[in-house]
Amino acid sequence: MSSNTNTQTFQPVGKALPREIIKWIQGLDLSYSVKDPRKDLSNGFLIAEIFSRYYPGRVQMHSFDNSQKDERRSNNYQQLELFFKKNDIVIPNHKGFAEILDHDWNALYNFLVSIYSFLTQRKVINPPLASYVNSKEFATSTQNTQTFLLKEKGIEKLQEEQKQEDQFQKEQLSEKHAPLSVSSKRTNFMRVPSKPISQNLENLNYQIEVKNISYRPVQGSLLKLKEEQQQLEKQQEKLNSNNDRQIQDSFQKTPMDENKREATSTREKQLDKSIYDILNEALTQRQQFPQFAQTVQFKQNGTALQSFIDLIDIYPEDFVNGFFQELITQKEAYINFIFKDTNEVWKFFKFTFQCIQNLPVQRVHVCIDLVNQFGARSLQKDALKTRSLFLEFFLPEICNLIKQSVFFEKKQLLIQMICSFQEPQFKYQVIQTMKQNLSVEHFMQCLAVFSGFEQESSELWNDMKRYGYIYFLSASTSLSSSALAILCNAAKANSQVKIDRHVMALAKNRWWQNRCLCVILFSEMIRAVIKTPNYQNLIKSPQQGQKFFSIENDRIISDLKAQVNHFSKGIEIASLPIDSDILMTQSLIHIVDLLGDSKILLELFVKIILEVSQESRQWALFSQEQQDEYDFFIPSDKSFKFKLNINSQYVKQVSFQILLHLVELLNTQKLLNLPLGHFELLHWCFQNTDFKIQNMESCEQIAKVTKEYVYLGLSDPTVLLYANDLAKQLLDLQFKAEVQIENHDKIFANCIRLALKAENDQVLNNIVEFIENLVAESGQSASDGLKNFIRSVYDELDQMNPSPLSNPKISKCFERINDRPYQSPHPDVSDVQVQDEQQSDFQY
Repeated sequence: MSSNTNTQTFQPVGKALPREIIKWIQGLDLSYSVKDPRKDLSNGFLIAEIFSRYYPGRVQMHSFDNSQKDERRSNNYQQLELFFKKNDIVIPNHKGFAEILDHDWNALYNFLVSIYSFLTQRKVINPPLASYVNSKEFATSTQNTQTFLLKEKGIEKLQEEQKQEDQFQKEQLSEKHAPLSVSSKRTNFMRVPSKPISQNLENLNYQIEVKNISYRPVQGSLLKLKEEQQQLEKQQEKLNSNNDRQIQDSFQKTPMDENKREATSTREKQLDKSIYDILNEALTQRQQFPQFAQTVQFKQNGTALQSFIDLIDIYPEDFVNGFFQELITQKEAYINFIFKDTNEVWKFFKFTFQCIQNLPVQRVHVCIDLVNQFGARSLQKDALKTRSLFLEFFLPEICNLIKQSVFFEKKQLLIQMICSFQEPQFKYQVIQTMKQNLSVEHFMQCLAVFSGFEQESSELWNDMKRYGYIYFLSASTSLSSSALAILCNAAKANSQVKIDRHVMALAKNRWWQNRCLCVILFSEMIRAVIKTPNYQNLIKSPQQGQKFFSIENDRIISDLKAQVNHFSKGIEIASLPIDSDILMTQSLIHIVDLLGDSKILLELFVKIILEVSQESRQWALFSQEQQDEYDFFIPSDKSFKFKLNINSQYVKQVSFQILLHLVELLNTQKLLNLPLGHFELLHWCFQNTDFKIQNMESCEQIAKVTKEYVYLGLSDPTVLLYANDLAKQLLDLQFKAEVQIENHDKIFANCIRLALKAENDQVLNNIVEFIENLVAESGQSASDGLKNFIRSVYDELDQMNPSPLSNPKISKCFERINDRPYQSPHPDVSDVQVQDEQQSDFQY
């Protein structure tokens, strides 16, 4: 894998990953174990979970699917690309997931190496085996290889090579000086060239030559000799000490020794420095930058660090952000320094907590991001020390910050910061510590955010749901909202939630945030019903699970439909009245994939689309972008358009059902013209419906009701573009899908007359362009029906008094289908007649 400094490609050996990457993945405690990397990591689910460990709260794991189907894998990697783009994450040499989606193991291997280096700031060393296998030495060594055969008793060579080996063994045994014999069972399975052992060993008899030894006889007493020797040693030691003192005095006078002593003193002072001293020096140096020299002024009394903490809310944003980003860039050096002493760890995080307390809510995320990265890295470096410090000192300090925060957005960021320090094995201790240090209201808020990071198989769900059941009907809005958020997260994690008896009581809550949470909760409970085997076998696919009538099956079907309708009615009550775009957006997001299972939700969807603002309607029907996040546990999700694109067959079914309901609605209301919202919904339905596979009677009913509105819309500037496309699609219905549309030529002729009356150039030009396109199509191997339609429109215009054909722009369009230009049969029409005609209304 290539990096910024050195380009290097790693070649995987088999399905194995480097040892450091395997240990790293195991240490992340993912929801699924990685046994076969080629299979388990290729669908993108566990890769997204890896990024969720380093970016807590930013990866919505409920949007990913651990499936090997191509469409699910593609959706997972598409969401990863959006996550990279939204968070400005640039993976070195990442050019997309096309090769990974094609099951290219080399591409997946190199991508894992890249994200490992990116997330941990470590380099992966190319495995020695891979280096050797791809080297020339390996290619040379494999030219002359030996072949072995696996038998019951072990590995044996083939016959020819076995004979050669036996002959070689006999020759070896015949030589008297051969010290070794080679075993016939010995194999070289790694195919690495072995070092030859020399068989020409000489006699290794070492001889010791003893030379003449001279000796001197001892004269005198041994004791006296020993005393004399001791005196000589004392005198020598005294002389050596005097010489050392003189040398040391002479060295002190040299400038070289002075520099050495100063360097030694500097190193000693450096070792005595605190993390506060280092941060203070970094701030002082940053304040001297030219762009900050005039704008940043530290207090005269006190250090630069203390001044930064006290006045951080009024310092320039680029100064503060740049300083924190510099700390993140050098986090390895800072982590290594502070972990030399536990007090330094506490001092550093104490500094960050003070900055968080003084920063406004709009700017606090930068400092919290710093704490998140340092917290996660601290767990990797020394989990035991970090865990003990966090529970004893950091967590109570964070709880104090939560209690002091006025805005919930800041509380939410602080609660998410707790997840950067937590490990799965001591979550119970974290929750108990929060409960001891916080009020019930703050504790429930923490638990609501905390539950959003729990996986499906977590053992904490029973305890967290218990708190949700206690407070979800509380009179306190804050407590009930927190409890509903916990239950929503539990339902999303496939943890069974039971509130059937209280659905209507919850739905009637008028607080908009609780209404949003009710919509999310009820929709998740409907999905839980739909996923059951009984629903899938008896309702979704009855031909597979219900081969004959059964009273028991009929009862089960009735109960399942009743549950779906019960929760759907709760969503309808919570969504209406339509008084908040945020609430409507959440309703559209969460019921979009349930429209085919509930007629109540289908009617609610049409009602919401027709009444919301144009911006929300455009986003829901036509946009593929992700909706912005909302505060207070309102999770963001993909747009309606994006979710429907995942399943095109479902789009065709839903759009036709919506169109039938909309036509039924128009047929009962008898509107004179359609607002913009109706035209936008009609346009979306016509775009996504395949009329060729639908019932002919239904198509004729749709054309009969919509044709008058569509042709009338050609003379309305507000809906001109939608009406233009719909008119072409109606003509395609008649002349390509053979749907009979009555009197549409007369209606179209009257629309042309109204367009002339409107005296709007945009409308008139659109009508002219529309007619020109029809005439052009009629001459290009078009059907006789289209040609007859154009002639009948011409005849209808010719019979009008005054005729719209008197307008040069209109008459010129039809010259192609006539032998001569149009001449008005009524040249002397009185002004009174024209005035009366202009005052007449369009009747149909």
